[in-house]
Amino acid sequence: MNQPQEKPRLGVVRRSPKKRLRILVVNDDDVVSTLLKSGFAPVRTVSLEIAPDAETAVRMLSAEPYDLLAVDPAISSGGFALLKHVKDNYRWTATLLATHNQEPQFLRHDVKCRIDGLLFRPTTSTEFVEQALLLAEAVNGRRRRQQKRVLAIGAHPDDVEIGCGGALAKHHADYDVLHILTLSRGAAGGDVNLRAVEAHNAAALVGARLEMASLRDTHITDGAETISIIEAAIRELQATHVYTHSLEDTHQDHRAVHAASLVAARGVPNVYCYQTPSSTVDFKPHRFVDITHVIEKKIDLIGAYKSQVDRMESIQPDVIVSTARYWGRFAGYVLAEPLRIVRQRDSGLALDASEKQAQPPAASRADGGI
Repeated sequence: MNQPQEKPRLGVVRRSPKKRLRILVVNDDDVVSTLLKSGFAPVRTVSLEIAPDAETAVRMLSAEPYDLLAVDPAISSGGFALLKHVKDNYRWTATLLATHNQEPQFLRHDVKCRIDGLLFRPTTSTEFVEQALLLAEAVNGRRRRQQKRVLAIGAHPDDVEIGCGGALAKHHADYDVLHILTLSRGAAGGDVNLRAVEAHNAAALVGARLEMASLRDTHITDGAETISIIEAAIRELQATHVYTHSLEDTHQDHRAVHAASLVAARGVPNVYCYQTPSSTVDFKPHRFVDITHVIEKKIDLIGAYKSQVDRMESIQPDVIVSTARYWGRFAGYVLAEPLRIVRQRDSGLALDASEKQAQPPAASRADGGI
């Protein structure tokens, strides 16, 4: 008698519990920093961090999302540029300006930076905490109402990070919910246990939940088994956005996952196909995600797969940057990830190259959002 076939088991790495509101203050005065830490100490819903300068703040923002940035451009070099940087790249980070300067010209400059709140110093730590909480909670509420639920699908460990790691980093910065579904354990490319650990480490870098199915590497099909696994992940997440392989690819697993994804994601409003090192010249993207400010995060995501980086020239950091620079020429000479649009119903510009940039060639676009 034939035994019933065992369904592939999913290895799941759960996301950590909900994080507290994260507030970043740019300040190099030890006395002020001590007062701020004392003022926020009783507020258990907040995590306060201090950056000594704007350059450090930029690095911290690229590593983890924040609900609020507070700065005084009058005393912090690069403060105005930092405020603009936040508004251009982190739509769910509110900005608070706390300053002594009340000159009209200075304040007009503040308004041009699209600040969300203004405090005139001197002020008490209690007043600062109240204003900061008000702004952080407001942006947190708006974010929750508009939060995207993103499923990134790969045939093997590292496919997703190579293909759309920059887009995932930007989703992470926007506090979107991220799931990564890897359909095989990558046995053809190395030790499956090591690759699972690497996949877990990469997912953690963007706060993603990881699911690893156990389909046979190099033998994935586009049939019912693969479709059902993807459908289950979409259903559980209630995905609004799906990233998957493209059809224009020399790897049979990639093509199969592409076909299965299109069937499984037929009800998902936004579906995109990404490029991998095995994609062919027939891959023609319609959309370019500006990853200039998260390129280091993408390199870190791919770098989590050390067993693969050590043996593959195609995913060395210089190649990743060069590829992004090539595609960026179609979107205003930024660093970009190319995507082929299967379906897109969003209208936001959150992840894309600015409309002010040079327009891409025919049949391509840099507008539209994830």
